[in-house]
Amino acid sequence: MRKLCGYKAIQLLASGVGLASLAVSACADVAAPNLDEARRLLEAGHAEQSAALLERNLVHFAGNTDYDLLLGLAQYRAGRSGQAQFAFERVLMVAPENVEARLKLAQIVIERGSTRLLDDLLQPLTTHQLNAEQQRQLESLRAQAAVSESSRLSGRGYVQGGIGWDGNVTSGPDQQSLIFPALGTEPLSLGNAARDADHVATLEAGTTWVGTLDENTWLTGTGILRVGDNRTRRDVRESFVNLDLGILRRIGDEYVGTSLTGQDYQVAGATYRKTRGLRLNWIHPLDGSSWLTGYVQSLDFEYPGQSSDNAARRVVGVTLDSIREGGAATMQFGVYGGEENAKDGANSPIGFRQAGVQLAGRMRLNEDWSISAGAVYEQRRHQAEDALYGIFRNDKQLSMIVAADYRIGGRWHLIPQYSYSRNSSSTELYDFTRKTFMLHLRWEFDNAKK
Repeated sequence: MRKLCGYKAIQLLASGVGLASLAVSACADVAAPNLDEARRLLEAGHAEQSAALLERNLVHFAGNTDYDLLLGLAQYRAGRSGQAQFAFERVLMVAPENVEARLKLAQIVIERGSTRLLDDLLQPLTTHQLNAEQQRQLESLRAQAAVSESSRLSGRGYVQGGIGWDGNVTSGPDQQSLIFPALGTEPLSLGNAARDADHVATLEAGTTWVGTLDENTWLTGTGILRVGDNRTRRDVRESFVNLDLGILRRIGDEYVGTSLTGQDYQVAGATYRKTRGLRLNWIHPLDGSSWLTGYVQSLDFEYPGQSSDNAARRVVGVTLDSIREGGAATMQFGVYGGEENAKDGANSPIGFRQAGVQLAGRMRLNEDWSISAGAVYEQRRHQAEDALYGIFRNDKQLSMIVAADYRIGGRWHLIPQYSYSRNSSSTELYDFTRKTFMLHLRWEFDNAKK
């Protein structure tokens, strides 16, 4: 099975949230498992625990009707309709007369905007003798489908606030003064550019929306707004707004898309940099739980306060994403390379070539706890001598982040987060270490979850 669910595929362009699908071989001839404990957990309201218990035996019992039906119900109630869809599909492959699986699969199809498939799912029910509850569900599904056809838009988002400590709000070197060969042999004070620590606070909101044009085409949109403040160093407080609009098209088993990107980055309330860009994406499913993404990106940077720094960057890259343990664990590995050049040819020292590697993962520990981590290592080789040092500047930067996510209840999450950045530079002015610790309180919404 190489096709990916369309709704999850578009999250690669819209938010970076993965494609939740699963492909396993059917094992209908395997003896039925003992489902009592999983059923008890599900009836007690512990859907995530029930799904986790069942997923341990996925490779052995996928294709068993009773197992797949209970697994699908648990995954659906846990908010993982992507995996639930495949479980219900396996039920219908073995037992097409199963009314409960057909109704649940129809519900997922409606939530994901693929209402053109609904008639094929519901038509066989006209020959079945439905009880009162099943008849009510059928009528409800048809009503939902009518509404979905008139407004096929789904979205999710969050609002979060955070407080914490930043060990280097200026991203400056440890020294208070440095020698710049081009300016003489005496040390010069860095003033406010030297390393400085401070208490910080952030307020952030983000949203991702997907509009279905047809069963093979989607419009995507993502927006993030973050406002930061520092207790003392308000002159370096950071804020930004990101916007991304794109379109994704499925062609056979492949997905291709493009998106426009814009960012306004502010320091101390004034616009420091404006970014505009275009990205082309190609997504190739390897199987039901992993996929390759190739991309080409073009970015233009404008610095209103210093137009001589205006630059253009071109990047190509590829990432490998994988989902394991029925969605309980996700991994991403990627490599990329490119170059940035000044638009003003006379300011060539700001140009550089870059190459990097990235690794990220997330694991759900139980119904309430999950952990995540990510790292990026990047090298930058500048293409002209630095004016202050008279040498070719080379930077090697390692950035890491570790976070835990605790669901307090409902849509509320508490997220402690630690980040570390180390930029090793051949020029002392740009050599720095930065460590931050933040505690976020987040509220989330997802109109695709019921």
